[in-house]
Amino acid sequence: MATWADIQSWELSHVEEAEDLIEAEVREAREIIADLEHAANDIRSQGEAPDRMRQRLTEIQDKLDSRLNELTEYALATAELHGYVSRVVAKRKSAWEVAAEIGAEIYESGRVLADLPSGPEYPAVLGKYEEIRCSISDAIAIATEAEDSVGPRYKALADGQYAMSEGRHSASAGLADDADPSWSPEEVSVWWALLSETEREALINKDPEKYGNLNGIDMASRVKANELALNGYFDAAGNRIPGLLEKAQKEYDEAKAAYEKDRDAFWGNPYRVDASLERYRNAENKLNDLKAVKEALGGNSDISLVALEFGERGENVRAALAIGDVDNAKHVTTFVPGMTTSCRKSTDLNLRYARNLIDAAEHAGGAEKGSVAAVAWMGYEAPPGPETGDLSVASPGKAQAGAEKLNGFLTGIHSWRSERGMDVHQTPVTHSYGSLTGGFAMRDIGEGVVDDFVYTGSPGSAVNSVGTLGVDPEHTWVSAIPLHDEVQGMGLDGYFGRDPKELEGIGHLSGDATGGDGYNSDPNAGKYANHSAYFYKAKDGQHNNSLDDIGEVIADKKGR
Repeated sequence: MATWADIQSWELSHVEEAEDLIEAEVREAREIIADLEHAANDIRSQGEAPDRMRQRLTEIQDKLDSRLNELTEYALATAELHGYVSRVVAKRKSAWEVAAEIGAEIYESGRVLADLPSGPEYPAVLGKYEEIRCSISDAIAIATEAEDSVGPRYKALADGQYAMSEGRHSASAGLADDADPSWSPEEVSVWWALLSETEREALINKDPEKYGNLNGIDMASRVKANELALNGYFDAAGNRIPGLLEKAQKEYDEAKAAYEKDRDAFWGNPYRVDASLERYRNAENKLNDLKAVKEALGGNSDISLVALEFGERGENVRAALAIGDVDNAKHVTTFVPGMTTSCRKSTDLNLRYARNLIDAAEHAGGAEKGSVAAVAWMGYEAPPGPETGDLSVASPGKAQAGAEKLNGFLTGIHSWRSERGMDVHQTPVTHSYGSLTGGFAMRDIGEGVVDDFVYTGSPGSAVNSVGTLGVDPEHTWVSAIPLHDEVQGMGLDGYFGRDPKELEGIGHLSGDATGGDGYNSDPNAGKYANHSAYFYKAKDGQHNNSLDDIGEVIADKKGR
């Protein structure tokens, strides 16, 4: 088992250096094997001498196959280690940052000693103290899991016991022919980068639903896969595979017919009618979700579908649409919306907000035109409004589930760009219940994945200290409109974390959205009338200062 003392020496840069060396060896080995395969095929003469030459080449190729399999395993094991070390380093940094904030001492054993004040400061400081302990505990648990998972892989290689049946005649010589569901985004990125374009194309065509949502591959490939998954395609045998849109239409037609039959039955069972009505409504929602996505893509060359999950019965379709080139943009912002989000209701709105974020980054932040990409991320099951009778919005459960998906999505962008030696400045901009989702995601994000993090209209931060978030505290931000946004801080601190605008050390962006087109200045308006005004485009001749400040953060131009 790892200890707190052990992980003080863990450094991500050491793993990254090893990755670069090993992957270079894998690429060279694959090229040599391909050259030898061509050479063997070129020996067309018959006789004893050519036969000996072919035999010798086969022996060499067999040895190279074995060596390539070992190198590939080293590369993937090191990529897996990268994910673990990245998270351990982030957790370690969080513990030390929060400890410095409250004057706590962390001993070599991992024990924490702090003087907790009495009075009104006590709950907040106690929460920070507990977060130090959790960060230490999490770091040790992650490090121990790394030892238990990656350690045996390295040992098998060192002992000469690793064997992988991926010879030169497999679909992808020396590499796994398909992504393993257990792989981290870092492992996926390494594997995907080592494949040829032809091998990648074959995988996309084989299983587009899988590769359209696989964190760690390039977004251009995800877009290709999701187009096939949405609209249908022909498999390698020439068979027509229906797309999700066709599947949803079929489910809707069947559910509607079943409901009408149950409803009109002479001896109808009311429970059966209710169940068939629910099935019918669920099918209708999914069909409308997909139609909204399809409509958003039509005629908009700069919008692409980078995630698409059909989900289980009763769930919404989950999707993410990008504006701009996520694979190559200097700045990428991911907009995370909140309660009532669904593709059928929110696609156009969230794309409009995403476009406004790009405009703000270019105009207020001075980012070069075309250097910013924005993702409207509807990739989690957001809670419906309480008026539906579903009270999940009062619980952090859906935010915690969504956080895992958001974490994977952001990590995938970072890992693919890192694999190509390209930096990217990532800024999640989170809103309402989506800010709670973002806060939970940031608690477990790896080192260096996110560069800036923004809360807006937040019911709770998911933390007690900015140091707990996996980003430099100097790059954590909150925007809070003072009029008609009473969502702010409404969650109980014990479940939702503190109101982010009350967090010590957070950067305060402007909450002045009065220049936004649609801002409601009527003092008698509803208490949530300006809950989304952070993202309103400015009226002619005016400024939405809140949006402008967020744009500066996205462009990496906002200072404290």
